[in-house]
Amino acid sequence: MKSDEAIKLLADPRFLDKLYAYAYRHCSTFHEAQDLCSDMILAILKALRRNTEIQHFPAFAWTVAHRVYADHCERRKRENDRFVSMENAGSQEYPAGEAFPEQMRSMTGNPIDTMLEERFEREDREKQLREVFREMSFLSRSYRSVMIMYYLEERKIADIAASLGLNINTVKQRLFLARKTIKKATAEHNKEVHKMEQHNPNINRTLQPISLCFIGTGNPQEGDPRDKAERILSQNLIYMCRSTAKSAEELARELNVPMPYIEQELEIQCRGVNGSYGMLRSTGAGKYISNVLIVDKKEYLAANEIYRKQAPAFRRHLTETAETEKEKIRTLHWPGLSADSRLILWLLTARAIWAFQRKVEDELGKIFSHTEPAKRPYTTVAIEAFEEVSYFYGCDGIGAWHTGGYSKISLSNLYGNRLQKHFTCGHNVSQDPMLLLTIRSVNGLPLSELNEEEQEIAAKAIQCGYLQKDGEFLKPAIVVLDNDSDQALWSIADGLVERTGELARNLAAELAEFMKKHIPPHLMSEYVYYNNCIACNRFFHDVVEECIDQGTLNAPANPLGPEGVLMILEK
Repeated sequence: MKSDEAIKLLADPRFLDKLYAYAYRHCSTFHEAQDLCSDMILAILKALRRNTEIQHFPAFAWTVAHRVYADHCERRKRENDRFVSMENAGSQEYPAGEAFPEQMRSMTGNPIDTMLEERFEREDREKQLREVFREMSFLSRSYRSVMIMYYLEERKIADIAASLGLNINTVKQRLFLARKTIKKATAEHNKEVHKMEQHNPNINRTLQPISLCFIGTGNPQEGDPRDKAERILSQNLIYMCRSTAKSAEELARELNVPMPYIEQELEIQCRGVNGSYGMLRSTGAGKYISNVLIVDKKEYLAANEIYRKQAPAFRRHLTETAETEKEKIRTLHWPGLSADSRLILWLLTARAIWAFQRKVEDELGKIFSHTEPAKRPYTTVAIEAFEEVSYFYGCDGIGAWHTGGYSKISLSNLYGNRLQKHFTCGHNVSQDPMLLLTIRSVNGLPLSELNEEEQEIAAKAIQCGYLQKDGEFLKPAIVVLDNDSDQALWSIADGLVERTGELARNLAAELAEFMKKHIPPHLMSEYVYYNNCIACNRFFHDVVEECIDQGTLNAPANPLGPEGVLMILEK
């Protein structure tokens, strides 16, 4: 008969009743009989699918069932021999000959069928062995080590106990629990394989790993955990712990990565770069949870929308201030240098936005008055990477002391959608020839004094927006201020923001309600950084674009131009 016809016979309730009765007679417990019967049905079904023609279904099916039972007995005997001291509930042994039903003794199977069945059963055993090894890789270190020593290295329990500094009973207990865990996990894994069509690929990080965009504030030299989270494994590990504490085993299974790699990665992410600030923290119960704010695309856009709604009103305040303070703005420059009001307005825009964010922060502090805000030299947040994050604007600052005849030099540069970054935090001014030449040109540097090498440096500095030619002299193209001018610029920005009190209160009230719903309870003290590093990311971009549209700001001709670059000198 065809295999399809034989499969229908396999589903006959009368045959299934006989098969279960056979399993039940030869097992000591109800659950063991169920497992054995299930194994028999599965093996028969596999065998039927591999054979297009079945000569005699009963003989074929009972032959396969007998082989499954024989393997079951052999496994049970090995387990009892090895772990009789660990398991109080022993299982009765049934020799294969005695277990075989009387009516089966006279049956003879097809020799080809027998050969094929032996091959299929051998392949099944190899598959089961691979599954066992796979599950061993997901055991925690304490259980995994004893399993490897006992089964793979074939060491005695007493030897294992001595090597690990444990007593013999502890080793036996770990072996027993590890075997139990593997058996359960293997069964669950097989069920999952047959239900793959029900899986949601959007949450399967094994198939669709995410990448994170990290944004930080403060001095990264004080300990930046981003340095330990550059790999895909690192980012997906911390992303999966963003709001719920998970164990190493849970993470290993969800990422389909063996435990040794997960355990090591967890240690790295908890330690960070300075031993005190990492991407993850231990809950103390064998589980790990994010130590930094992590948001996905949907949450990021929703949080930014709260700020974006206030951008038009804020831009109007900025435009009004630029008009009323234009004469004062023109006086903000280093003595001897002409002021470029367009560049000053870029700096004013940035400072006004930052001052507005601090005002919102003050309002949030009133709402979260019972929550002590987190304070550290450097803080980072993570955002699920996508194209919208490119609209983020940031600012990096560097400094130098006793350089170029000045006691202190402070430099900063804006970067974002319209501006490229000139330098990053930690950049060494004393080893940057273009910046050194820019410092020399503050009071005017005759071109005739430049040697050939310096002329090449000057050409690059002009291309990068640092320098410009003024007749036969080189002068800074960027804004250069002294301390008094710098404070005057901040004063204008603060005066602007004083008139945005209602905007800040309304924004803070809405943002606070949003944060209460989305910030995990264990990270509520990070609400300040949620405001500064996540919610307001698009705000800078929106204000800049509106100001360019209205003519308040100039559109940079060159992304690596002088816009947003500031040098403050102290004599």
